[in-house]
Amino acid sequence: MNWGLYTRVIVSLGFVLSIAMLLLGYVLSHDFNETEKMESIVLTLGGIWLLVMMVIHLVLRSTIKPLSVLTKHITTTSFEMSHREISVDLRTRKDEIGMLACAFDAMLSNLQKSYSNLEKREEHYRRLVETANVIPWELDLNSRRITYVGPQAKAMLGYEISDWYEEKFWLNHVCEKDVDLAEKFYRHVASIDEGREIEYRITHANGKVVWVRDCVHKSTYDPRSPTLQGLMFDVDERVKARQELQRYREHLERVVNERTAELLTVNQELQSFAHSLSQDLRVPLRAINGFSEAMLEDYGNVVGDEGRNYLKRICGGTKRMGKMIDDILILSRVTRKELYRKKINLSQMAAEVEKNLREEYTDHQVEFIVDKQLTAYGDEELMEILLNHLLSNAWKFTQKVDHPRVEFTGELSTGNMVYTVKDNGVGFDMQYVEKLFLPFRRLHNVEEFEGVGVGLAAVKRIVLRHGGKAWGEGKVDGGAVFCFTLAESSPEQQNSGKKISLDSDIIDMGDVS
Repeated sequence: MNWGLYTRVIVSLGFVLSIAMLLLGYVLSHDFNETEKMESIVLTLGGIWLLVMMVIHLVLRSTIKPLSVLTKHITTTSFEMSHREISVDLRTRKDEIGMLACAFDAMLSNLQKSYSNLEKREEHYRRLVETANVIPWELDLNSRRITYVGPQAKAMLGYEISDWYEEKFWLNHVCEKDVDLAEKFYRHVASIDEGREIEYRITHANGKVVWVRDCVHKSTYDPRSPTLQGLMFDVDERVKARQELQRYREHLERVVNERTAELLTVNQELQSFAHSLSQDLRVPLRAINGFSEAMLEDYGNVVGDEGRNYLKRICGGTKRMGKMIDDILILSRVTRKELYRKKINLSQMAAEVEKNLREEYTDHQVEFIVDKQLTAYGDEELMEILLNHLLSNAWKFTQKVDHPRVEFTGELSTGNMVYTVKDNGVGFDMQYVEKLFLPFRRLHNVEEFEGVGVGLAAVKRIVLRHGGKAWGEGKVDGGAVFCFTLAESSPEQQNSGKKISLDSDIIDMGDVS
């Protein structure tokens, strides 16, 4: 019968005590003298003691022996060994020894399964790391030696894996120019608890110098043996591409600087040309116009009708030439003028332009509609030129309609204010819309409508200088719509009217579109 240890001990001690009580009762119940009685009691107690010792020996023997077997089994079991079950005799016992044997057997089985899974997981991650295009490594900070390096080191840098474990092998192969930088970097990482990255050059086994990037952090898994761990990437191609890009950028900067200098020179020449137009060409034009008018007045009867027609055409040509010179000067000024941006009341400015146009076209009455309180941030002089060109064009091209109407409105669209000048005049064909803002390009004959084709080109340049956009839509005999936007200036510019110089904003006449 396999009783539990506790039950076995209790029963054994109870049996011994029962015998002791019987013996003591027997001795006490008989009539012995004092000497015999004492001898009987001593003999009885001695027998009881021997019996107790025998019982304890038997109980301990039946307990310690299986415990020793169990202990030996547990201490000789290793995680690396396959699972070895505890003997059936121990596991089939119904007492505490059997329960303990079954518990230890289950615990060892679970531990070995966990260890096996951990080994498989470690092998999986090791293969992932060692098959990546990167060199994993570990450096012992106490010995200053590399304690592990991935097999990729052979393929990426050409050195045998065993070479890396030599003292100062890595440092001896860092490019001489980068040694101090690398040493300071690794000492710094060793003194902090954060990861860092560095790029430096290292010598390949074939003698070639290659760029690598090291991602390094300090590991304190074992405080007594701290290490540096890192991943080394081959970034040679990337660094060389970056250096080539930097050289190309510097080359572009030189080219841009040279081109800017050339454009500045051309611009100065254009300014000189504009000055010549203003000064040198006006004098002979005035002379030609003056003498032609004098001939018409004094010798009109002599030259006849054909001669008078020629003289009138000469006068008209000189006037158009003078107007063209004025427009060219305006075009030059709007391109080169220094901007002085401030808040402008466009509605009030449009009213002033309307007043001037009504004085100029006294026999051409136009219905003029303007939104109230239209404002913008821009250069006042340039904005006045812009409105004058747009409104005068609208006024001019409505001369042949019965009920001419011109509108100047503003509407907020996608966060930007879009300003619009609309008329119901002769309009234009949309297939020529690309030529609208080119200088000296006209969509109507000069005999029908005067002008030299510079106004819209000036409008385009003014809008571009203000960081906006300009476009037009039209229909033959259906009117035209011209729209423009202006970039909002900063609050500081709005409040102070800060000057904005755009010396580099040089636009060739043929490039305006």
